Amino acid sequence: MSFVRVATARTICFLILVLLNAYSTLATGFFVSPAGNDGNGDGSQSNPWKTLVNACQKVPPGQGHIIHLTAGTFIEMRIEVPVGISIRGAGRDLTIIRSDPAFYHFPADPGFSVDKFLINLNSNVMSSGQQSIRDLTVEGDQKKLHGAIYVRNRTNVLIQGVGVRKTNFTGIWLWDVQDSRITDVKLEDCAWGSSKWSSAALCFANLERVEIDHLNVDEGFGEGVKSLGTNGTPGARIHHLDFHDNRISVTPAGKWKTASGGSAPNIAFELWNSDLRDCNIYNNYIDNTISLVMDKPQFAKATGQQTVHIHHNIIDLESRAKGEGYALEIMLHDAEIDHNYISKGKWGIVNWAKDGVMTNWDIHHNVFFGISNVYPSNVVLSQHTGLHDVKFYNNTVEFVGTRTTNLFGIKGGPSENIQIKNNLIINSNTAYSHYPNKLILLENGATIQNLEVTNNLLVNLPMGEVAGVYKYNLTADPKIERRGARPTPYYLPGTGSPLIDAGQNMGYSYEGKAPDIGAFEYTGR
Repeated sequence: MSFVRVATARTICFLILVLLNAYSTLATGFFVSPAGNDGNGDGSQSNPWKTLVNACQKVPPGQGHIIHLTAGTFIEMRIEVPVGISIRGAGRDLTIIRSDPAFYHFPADPGFSVDKFLINLNSNVMSSGQQSIRDLTVEGDQKKLHGAIYVRNRTNVLIQGVGVRKTNFTGIWLWDVQDSRITDVKLEDCAWGSSKWSSAALCFANLERVEIDHLNVDEGFGEGVKSLGTNGTPGARIHHLDFHDNRISVTPAGKWKTASGGSAPNIAFELWNSDLRDCNIYNNYIDNTISLVMDKPQFAKATGQQTVHIHHNIIDLESRAKGEGYALEIMLHDAEIDHNYISKGKWGIVNWAKDGVMTNWDIHHNVFFGISNVYPSNVVLSQHTGLHDVKFYNNTVEFVGTRTTNLFGIKGGPSENIQIKNNLIINSNTAYSHYPNKLILLENGATIQNLEVTNNLLVNLPMGEVAGVYKYNLTADPKIERRGARPTPYYLPGTGSPLIDAGQNMGYSYEGKAPDIGAFEYTGR
């Protein structure tokens, strides 16, 4: 087993591109240039129009026509793009669209203000867009423009090769969008925030079969990516989202404050109280908190259908966050979390919910390195309501430094059906801030029924005294490579390692006679 990244874009998104390309072969090209003329131009290459807003009013909708923007800078008012019309620039660094100052909107509290986006693909009812926006940049003029691109009630929309810089509220907002794709898009400092809440560089609500890939967010103010627009209302949904091969980097400190007035880590990626189904988050680099929450009453019962699958990501809480964020806030049912590398941060996976029971977490083949906090920290934490039906298989965990960190922390409520199997847990602490690290911490009357701890290898970490089934666990030198970069090749089993073939078959693929203990299989067979 390795951390080789996967790439499995949905077939539907591939078909979108095929259909759009086929559609465009039947289209007429119209042209817009800063040197053109809206009054006397005819939209031809030799006699172009001057503004995109004029072109979108004159080009017949619904026929697959393409408006070509030449290199240069365009000054525009609000642009309404009808269905079946695509916009193509000369290149992200060549075609620049700016707002006329008369359209600026940047009050201290801007609100949603969906009428203040510069480029709008907006229908009253769900409509087949059959259109794309490609190869251009929208410049927000140092956060004077509210937002760049707003898409609502459209299907079959492609946004590709686009840049957005320094908008006030958000860069791109998708709302009620289906069968569409955002790819190769760069967003720089596009979000807004206050002590109450924050927007994000990319916002979306009510998505179905949408692919977002090769997005590059560099956000110095608000959040990176978030669901926004439905506020947890019944019917809010994000189904079949593929979010992959993206780089999301945000400023470490969030603008919003907690209920007690304290500061909070920033959120890089947030899906909040939408009905999540079959959402795949993979192959991404993310450098602050991923927050996935479904704690409204309508989500109280598990459906048995996977909500999110988070895999093969690098969650780096060291480089920009300096250890101040936390990796995964998981307050939902039916989640699978695997093959991620989580470096530093205050917590690994945490459930803050005060009400309701979150069930069925499958956590496997991850590497957790250096989780620590001023107060005792935990790789997996439930603050109030216990842990329920949690499988923690084939992970590699290393504690370092001088702060107390536990594998599991359960700080209230009853827990049941916790399985800790095939894990390599290395305690490399040189001192402890409160007490020696524990395998499981129970506080505030917390209890566990049906605990199984089997086939793990623990280094400098006692099993503890929490009642359960303990068998086939090892305490030995794991003989991992301990060279090169983490996670690989550093944590790979070396020749003669007691990790090799020492695990229990939990249904995942493996090499040899039995699974190896830890996140990686021995490669020297």
